[in-house]
Amino acid sequence: MFWTDCQLTWDASAFGGLGNLVVPFKYLWVPDLTLYDSTADDFPGYEDYRVNIYSDGSVYYNFPTIVQSRCLVDVERFPYDTQTCGMTFGSWSHHGYEMDLVYKNPYGDLSSSVMNVEWSISTFTAARHVLYYGCCIEPYPDVTYYLTIKRKPAFYIVNIIIPTFLITGMGILGFFLPVESGEKVSLQITVMLALAVFQLLVADSLPPSADATPLIAIYFNFCLFLVGFACVMAVVALTIHYQQTSAMRRWMVTLFLRILSKVTWVYVPKIHDDTKDNDKNSATQLDVSSPSPIQANGKKTTKINVLPANTKIGTEADKPKSKPTINVTAEHWKSLAKVVDRIACIAFILMGFIGTGIVFSKFTPD
Repeated sequence: MFWTDCQLTWDASAFGGLGNLVVPFKYLWVPDLTLYDSTADDFPGYEDYRVNIYSDGSVYYNFPTIVQSRCLVDVERFPYDTQTCGMTFGSWSHHGYEMDLVYKNPYGDLSSSVMNVEWSISTFTAARHVLYYGCCIEPYPDVTYYLTIKRKPAFYIVNIIIPTFLITGMGILGFFLPVESGEKVSLQITVMLALAVFQLLVADSLPPSADATPLIAIYFNFCLFLVGFACVMAVVALTIHYQQTSAMRRWMVTLFLRILSKVTWVYVPKIHDDTKDNDKNSATQLDVSSPSPIQANGKKTTKINVLPANTKIGTEADKPKSKPTINVTAEHWKSLAKVVDRIACIAFILMGFIGTGIVFSKFTPD
């Protein structure tokens, strides 16, 4: 702190060239500097050091202290967050007409700052405000220092984000595990439990806040949803693989065994459709016989059978209707299970990439 006291002036030449004095704190008037948002009971070091006085009335008081201030933290972009904390200094008993308060430099002095393992200082600026309170008509000036710090994310990337990627990626292996192994669902459940336990372990590293939910916590829940989806699809694939019925819905045959099987590269045995065979065997026959020669009185005649006039020939109503199901074998159900499993794997990968891209795109500053 620096101020001018007109009562503390003297002629240095009259005192042997003595230009400055160092006196104890208790013998001088010192401004009652107060940190408004302080969380400590006192201002440590404020009354423990000495004041330097110069012959022109200039007074310098520099003392070491520890400042503990309240700061609202926005943890939405943790661990890529940037925080700005304000420290407001002012007088508690003197108003602006008795003591004016200004800053010496618009920027704080960071020349002797010490490197921090978790935070790096971006800016340190000062601003002067003049406030009027309801109790008094006099103005109350204050000086606020704004400290902008940026979190170093390397520790959290190595210990939280990368392990989360690896554990979630283990869920893809469950889709490549054969159903006959009997460990398809067990693998997915194990991955899900590992991810849940890991989330509990890193929960202590996440700063608690009720105003905003960290995006990394949202990403953890998204990963749990992905692994849960993989677990459900493993159960569906097992159910289809061991299906005992011999009939399959026609739309399932058309969609999965004839269309999607080509996309997923799954071999499907040839399907024998009874309805098409019945269509060929039950083709409409006309009751018009081929002309055949008949001997009558030594002459060749032709016999023709004519159908009644109200007989319908070759109409759509005469054709048999298609059955809603098709008789298939157990191999077809196994092929259907593989198709469903591979489609779920593709959906798992797509949702993983899209969800990861959306979440981490929000880490970039606006």
